[in-house]
Amino acid sequence: HYTFFNQIDQAAKLGNALYSSLYVHRFLHKEYETNLEYYESYNLFFDDTLLKLVEGQSGLFFKIYIDNDTITNGAEFQRLEKAEGTDWYKYVNESGLQKGLFFGRKMGTNNVMERTIYYFQRLNYYDNSSKNLVVIEVDYDNLVTLIENLNYENKAYICDDEHILMSNGRYSNVSKDYSSVKKLGDMGYTQDISVYGKDMVIKVENSRRSPLGALSRYWYQVLFVVLVSIMLPIFVIELMKSAYKNKLKEQETVVAQKNAELLALHSQINPHFLFNALESIRMHSLLKQETETSEMVEHLAKLQRQYTEWNDDSIQIEKEIEFVQAYLELQKYRFGDRLSFDIDVDDETGKFYIPKLTIVTFAENACIHGIESKNTPGWIFVRVFIEDNNMIMEIEDTGSGMTEEARLEILNKMKNASIEMLKEKGRVGVVNACLRLKMITDNEVKFDIDSEPGAGTLIQIKLPVKYVKERV
Repeated sequence: HYTFFNQIDQAAKLGNALYSSLYVHRFLHKEYETNLEYYESYNLFFDDTLLKLVEGQSGLFFKIYIDNDTITNGAEFQRLEKAEGTDWYKYVNESGLQKGLFFGRKMGTNNVMERTIYYFQRLNYYDNSSKNLVVIEVDYDNLVTLIENLNYENKAYICDDEHILMSNGRYSNVSKDYSSVKKLGDMGYTQDISVYGKDMVIKVENSRRSPLGALSRYWYQVLFVVLVSIMLPIFVIELMKSAYKNKLKEQETVVAQKNAELLALHSQINPHFLFNALESIRMHSLLKQETETSEMVEHLAKLQRQYTEWNDDSIQIEKEIEFVQAYLELQKYRFGDRLSFDIDVDDETGKFYIPKLTIVTFAENACIHGIESKNTPGWIFVRVFIEDNNMIMEIEDTGSGMTEEARLEILNKMKNASIEMLKEKGRVGVVNACLRLKMITDNEVKFDIDSEPGAGTLIQIKLPVKYVKERV
C-alpha cells in the first residue's frame, strides 16, 4: 500500500503544482495572436516553471488538454478534442472526479499496446468552468518492479472490481491486457484501499506448504514442546523470552509504520514551497525589470536546503525560524509594502525540536489566505514561548480573517488530521503539519483558531514540553 501510494503521490504533487499555479492558469487561458507569439510564450513557460527539469528527474510524463483554439496543438499541450474517444477521458467525465486514477493501455514501443497508469486532475482552481485538465503517466513497469523488489513472501495482488491491476508475480505483464479478478481463488487476507478516488483491494494468497515441509521448517518448535513436558521450569523461562521478543517485534512494526508515514508526508510537502518560491522570483523580475535578485536567491537557497537535507524529520526551533525568516523575506518581494512581519521567539525554546516545515506551513497559509486576499497592508506575527509546561507556537495575521463556519471546518481538520485527509482537496500543507505534530506528541498536541472576518486570524499550537525538549 505504501509503495503504491508513494509512487502515485509523485504524480499527484506535480498535478497539484500545476492546478494551483496562477502562472499556468494565465498561460493556458491567454488568447495568442499568432503562432509565433505562442511559441515564444511556450519556451518562456518551461524556462520559468522548470517543469522540464521536474519531469526528467521524476520520470513522469504529462500532457495538458486545453480548450483554447489559439494554442498550437502538440507536445505537452493538446486540444481537448484529442482526448475525446479515449477510455481515460470517458472515465474522467463519467466519474465526475476532480482528480483520480485510471488503469489503461497505450501504444508503446514497436507498436505494441502496453499497460499504463494515468493520473488526471482538472485545472479549474481559478475558473470553475474551465475544462482544462492535466494527465500524468505513471510508469507501470517501474511500479511493478518496485513492488516485486519488496521480496514479500506471499503472492499479493492489487485489484478493482473487475481486473487484477498489478501484483508481485503473475498477472503483471505490461504488454498484456489486464486479467479478470475471477482468476483468483480464495485469499488469506484482503484489505480495501482508496488512492485518489480509485477504490481497490489488496488480496494476499495463503502460503502453500506441505505438512512435511512445515514440520521441517518448525522442527525446533516440536522439539521444544517435547522438552516442555520434561522440563517445566525451562518451558516457563523460554515462554517469557518469547513473549519479550514478540513485544519487541510489535514495537518495531509500529516504528516502521510511522517512519513510512513520515516518508510519505515528506515527499508530499517538499515541492510545495519550491514552486511558490520560484513563482515569487519570476514575478518580481518581470515586474521590476531588474537583475538584482541575489538576496531572493539566497533566501530560496535556505528554503531548498531545508527539504533536500531531510535525513531527520526533526529540527531545532531556531533553525526552523531561520527558514520562516527566509520565507517571509521572500514574500516581501512579492507583496512589497502590503506585508510586514515580526518574529518573537523565547531563547529557552531555541533548542527545542519540532517536525520540519511546521511553522512555515502556517506562515505560508497566513500569506496566501490572509494577506494576499486583502488589498490593504497587513502584518504577520510569529511567536514561540513557554507557558505552564507547554511550548506555545502562535501564527497571527491581520488579513481577511474567516467566518465562524470556515474556522470550525479548518479547526476540525487540524484536530483530526490523518493520512486519509491528505488525499482530499484543500489545505494539504496544514493537515500535513498537524498530522506530524500529533505523531510526535502521541496526539497530545492542542490546536486553536481565533478569527474575525476583516480583522485577521490567530492560530495557536500547544505542545507539552516533554515531547519537544529532546530530539523527536
